[in-house]
Amino acid sequence: MRANPLSPLTDALSSELTLAPSLIADAPSAAASPSGDALSDAQYDDLVAFHGIERERLVLIHPGSHKASPAWPAERYADVADQLAADGWQIAIIGDAPDPERTAGVLGTMQTAALFLVGAVAPRTLPRLIADAQLLLSDDAAAPSPVAFARALGTPHVVLSEHPRDTSSATIARRARAELSDVENAHPGRPFTLHMPAVHDAL
Repeated sequence: MRANPLSPLTDALSSELTLAPSLIADAPSAAASPSGDALSDAQYDDLVAFHGIERERLVLIHPGSHKASPAWPAERYADVADQLAADGWQIAIIGDAPDPERTAGVLGTMQTAALFLVGAVAPRTLPRLIADAQLLLSDDAAAPSPVAFARALGTPHVVLSEHPRDTSSATIARRARAELSDVENAHPGRPFTLHMPAVHDAL
């Protein structure tokens, strides 16, 4: 069921994707600053510091779907996320405001720690986050979608709607690990400790 399908993020991504020609043209060097916007870069740096984002082992989970029948239920996303977290990757869930059937459902079903960035990432800073991620796992690639940025920026990604609906979470986890195997500076196997911002961090 599609309670609140990608609403604010979709609208904002639509406008951001109109800026995509310059983003795509700069894609090979985009890791430094794909936004090219000093304010957006400052917002992104604040996001990284506040949430303790570790870019060298960051895996993004985007369970939001454009479709009435999403490719995968929250439980299978959580299973893959748990497997990758056990390998030492830092899991971050992104998307629109919490939807108990999708984004919050993934977090609630996971057995390991994850960053919940739903509603915390401004649309203009999203390309920077995707550029820094080592992998994006997303339900579908329909435009507008974070997958469009991942493709433009060269971020490895797995799109679940491009696989048979009965594909197991173990199969997707193997595919994700294959995509992550080329990451040279990550630390698979190093335990991930969830960063909990102190009260003074939020002030």
